[in-house]
Amino acid sequence: MYRITMIALLLGLSAVAQAKSEKAVVQMDRQAPVAEQVRQVEKALDDGDYNEISADDRTAVRQALARITQRMGDRQTVQELPGTLQNEVFNDQERINTILTRAHDDSRQVCQHTRTTGSNMPKSRCLTVAERRRIEEKGKALLNDQRSYQTLSPPPAGR
Repeated sequence: MYRITMIALLLGLSAVAQAKSEKAVVQMDRQAPVAEQVRQVEKALDDGDYNEISADDRTAVRQALARITQRMGDRQTVQELPGTLQNEVFNDQERINTILTRAHDDSRQVCQHTRTTGSNMPKSRCLTVAERRRIEEKGKALLNDQRSYQTLSPPPAGR
């Protein structure tokens, strides 16, 4: 009876985990009203949807939004602008989309379930993609530092 209950519980938990919806990337396009898109991007940045966005990228997005808002003036859509301004707004929109897509991918959380030696209890370790990359890079740097230290340090005296 215990096994059946545990199996049912695990199947239920896995179904809930799969059903959990992931937030979509905020994208800017040419058809929708620009003011609403700007509000959506600013809200996503302020709400922490993009935790792994760097300060430089966050500043670049905010500057591009300011340029778009300035160029749009009182117009609602990009099609209402003259050709050269349309291109400039489109380029800023693409820049924003690229940065937000990269930040969204880096903010995705990945969980790893492992069992320690001698235990049947799995342990979960959940990190974002960017955190995993930073840990890997720090580990590689630490190994390289140790290797270079060992090759540069002289052998102990008296041996």
